Amino acid sequence: MKDGQSRLESLTVTEFRDRYPTPGALALALDPSTKQTPALEAVDGALVGVRDAPEDRGRQMIFMPPQEGKSTRTSCWFPLWMLAQNPGLRIAIVSYNQKKALRWGRWLRRMIVRYGAEWDLELMSDSRASDKFETTKGGQVVCAGLEGGITGEPVDLLIIDDPVRGRAEAESSTYREAAWDWWESNAATRGSASFKVVFMMTRWHNDDLAGRLLDKERGRWKVLRIPAVREVGKPPVRGSDGASVYDPRGELVSVQGRRPGYYREMETTRSMYVWNSIYMQQPVAAEGNLFPRADFRYWHKMRSDPTHHDPTSGKQVRIGGRRFFVGDMRRFITMDLAASTKTSADWTVASVWGITADGWLILLDRSRHRITEGAHWAMVHPLTQLWDVQDVYVEKGFIGTTLVISGTAAGIRIRPLTPEHDKITRAIPASDLVRSNLVFFPADAPWLDEWCDEIAGFPQWAHDDQADTFAYAARVRMAHWAVPPEDTAPTDPVTGREQVMMPDAIDQALGQPIDLSSAAW
Repeated sequence: MKDGQSRLESLTVTEFRDRYPTPGALALALDPSTKQTPALEAVDGALVGVRDAPEDRGRQMIFMPPQEGKSTRTSCWFPLWMLAQNPGLRIAIVSYNQKKALRWGRWLRRMIVRYGAEWDLELMSDSRASDKFETTKGGQVVCAGLEGGITGEPVDLLIIDDPVRGRAEAESSTYREAAWDWWESNAATRGSASFKVVFMMTRWHNDDLAGRLLDKERGRWKVLRIPAVREVGKPPVRGSDGASVYDPRGELVSVQGRRPGYYREMETTRSMYVWNSIYMQQPVAAEGNLFPRADFRYWHKMRSDPTHHDPTSGKQVRIGGRRFFVGDMRRFITMDLAASTKTSADWTVASVWGITADGWLILLDRSRHRITEGAHWAMVHPLTQLWDVQDVYVEKGFIGTTLVISGTAAGIRIRPLTPEHDKITRAIPASDLVRSNLVFFPADAPWLDEWCDEIAGFPQWAHDDQADTFAYAARVRMAHWAVPPEDTAPTDPVTGREQVMMPDAIDQALGQPIDLSSAAW
């Protein structure tokens, strides 16, 4: 008996399942250094579900932040656990290259040599390679890179462990097409009659292999997605023992024993594009969804003109080869209000806008904080002074708040907005303006990335407070600007093409005329 085998008795399949009901249970028995977390309990539950699924029905995706043990659990302990119950199983482990897949193959081969005899699991005497080895019961393990493909016998269980090396590959349409071709032409064709798949990856892109499978094979895949931070308004993910995977702060209980606040701090130091992809596993297309990044336009600062009578009217912005005085614009603020300082709460956002004579919608400034209701006026008041704004638009439900009382006392007109329809429908007029190149963001603002990431990511982004203020600004612009004669229509400063006016965008979006009289605002 080899070293370590004395720890296990000779077990039947039924006895094995009773003693080691999950891959994690086997890991804890054989490796004292194994750590178990509620998140890994949830992974165990998903893997047991794959084993117990009817033939050709077990297809499971698992998405978690990096370095939380999902690969070791899924690419090492899971295939060993499966082979111990069925030594005739034919398994393929695939990663972005063969070198990574071989790591799992070498580990698996060592564990079979050390412990397999106790489970009636033995390798063929001539199976010495780590990338392909066979069992005496007709089973087989193949380890391959995506570029090499799977060859040989049919596969009963396919484990795909991160088919993308990083962001560069994820954002390459050529690579994404190659990954999809691999699935259609190679992986899917190797499946046996009882073909099952476990798929793990970092969700860099919404059109990655996982995203495309979810789109084209709807209803066939189960998904376990465990974000690094609990999502507001959604029930927490729970382990198979019922425990939440999150601590009281709403952070993932980490297998690494990370200090409290680690993921919350990570959120503030990573771009939202990276944060949502790697840590929240909720990718957003870099090019944008409802708001394509390719259509984003920007303005640049110019020195104030000292001949103007006040600093606001003297402020100038440059768009392409043209300059505009802020004082000549119709200026207003749109707000999305929240009333909590909790880290997990929504933001309160105030966006300052200007409308030029051409109908261009200019984002002049933005303030974004997690504050209580009593601090709303203190947040927006400096913006009204800096930009000489008289009109602040807020949702009708907040008209009774201290913001309205304080603002009105200061001579500011607080205008109510009624949030008809859902957020996506309300955002369509703003989307039309962006696609028509009629909206301009401040190129030099330190918060520009935060703004653009959320706008491009809407409606899948973690927050939509800024997008809400944008949607309302588009409504105000539609209500207070008339289409100029065709011969005076402006041209896009980037492409030089005449811009398309869309005065009826609200009607198009909502399917019926909207009362644009002052009473409606």
